[in-house]
Amino acid sequence: MRLGRTAVVHFVSRVGASLAGFVATFVIARELGPEPLGVYTIGVGLLYVTSIPLNAVTTAVSKRMSEGSEQGTYLSAGALMIGAITVVVAAVILGLRGVVESYVGADVALLLAALVAGQALYATVQAVLTGERRVEVTGVSEVVERVVRTALQIGFIVAGYSVAGLFLGYVGSLFVAAALTVVVVRTRPRRPTRAQFASLWRFAKHSWFGPLKARSFGWMDTIVLALFVAPGLIGVYEVAWTLSNVVALLGGSIRRVLFPEMSNLSTGDDFERIRHFLDEAFVYTGVLAIPGLFGAVAIGDRVLAIYRPTFSQGATVLGLLIVAQIASMFGDQLLSAIDAVDRPDVTFRINGLFVVLNLVLNVVLVWTIGWVGAAIATVLSTTIVLIASFVAVDRIVGRPPIPVRELGREVVAALVMAAAVAAIEPSVPTGHYLTVALVLLGASVYGLVLLSLSARIRQKVRYVLPDTWAA
Repeated sequence: MRLGRTAVVHFVSRVGASLAGFVATFVIARELGPEPLGVYTIGVGLLYVTSIPLNAVTTAVSKRMSEGSEQGTYLSAGALMIGAITVVVAAVILGLRGVVESYVGADVALLLAALVAGQALYATVQAVLTGERRVEVTGVSEVVERVVRTALQIGFIVAGYSVAGLFLGYVGSLFVAAALTVVVVRTRPRRPTRAQFASLWRFAKHSWFGPLKARSFGWMDTIVLALFVAPGLIGVYEVAWTLSNVVALLGGSIRRVLFPEMSNLSTGDDFERIRHFLDEAFVYTGVLAIPGLFGAVAIGDRVLAIYRPTFSQGATVLGLLIVAQIASMFGDQLLSAIDAVDRPDVTFRINGLFVVLNLVLNVVLVWTIGWVGAAIATVLSTTIVLIASFVAVDRIVGRPPIPVRELGREVVAALVMAAAVAAIEPSVPTGHYLTVALVLLGASVYGLVLLSLSARIRQKVRYVLPDTWAA
């Protein structure tokens, strides 16, 4: 039951963070337009790429601490490694200031260096909490960071700071969230030995492709698009990407909750239990993702127009990105299980395959067919990696169960929802509030139909408040 409650808390937290992000993106798009949003997106994409070494180490810290021994020494060793990497990355950004600012399109090198430092501090605290198997706290921290970021960015926009204000708001939110969260960390630093550094390095040297894969999934499109298309289209693409992330909220929460649990189980080679967790993950990952896809097909252009009418041109991109999100979420559940059983060498190869595929396909397709090619490239690369991940899990922990019937019920409920929305939509006048009402109506129809079809979902919902997920 504890895991379900943790997943629900984390999911609700991510919904709160996403709502704050929606407000921020809405205000930025409405007040500044697509071009400043595109410049900001390019800068954040560059930040995430340069943070890959940091994220590899934080992943290793979470893994080693979740195993339950010598947590204090792993915390200290990880913090020292992250600190050293942060200094090097920030120095490179400042040393190549002219190149960086020419690529981004704004004088933000100093702010990017500050962002690297803030991201390193925040990610370290989050990694430690994950290692302590307190994922629900990381979810609350994400809400705090996103709400503070939104408030600061809107404040800077009102004050007339434009693009620089967006970066300043991000920097401030990272330091505020890290400062507030670090006080609840239970593990106390202890003097590390060479063994802890070596252990973190062994995992990180293979796991760094994981953060690279995650960053490539979220930002390779932006980085390549910046070479071929105008910032305005990148701004539209970013809005579509932000909306597509909504369908990944529940799947991401489930993965974050189950990783430390599967890691702990792996010390006793309890592969049957790990396969059971994968079955649970697949069922509940689809609960939000599948209706999201059908909803985007039905009224995606109308939802995008909430930002500005010009954003509705991203409807096709939105549908493709949601397909990519679905493939990525199922693949990530499998990759998380592989990492949990301490096989980062396998995830290294699979994530490397994704990065190469995504880069090559993005360049080729954007160059040949334009900005929609970036979304197609992401769909193709995530699908191939999903297949490779399934084969790898089958070899390492046994054939992962595929809950075909439950996923089929989710598809049927989504079809009913899409049909209802498509039938009503022509008679609903345009307007932001009416569009939101249409979305809520569709969600209600989907939820009622799914609950009527699935006894398994009904049982989980019945226990969601007192004590969920007796897994």
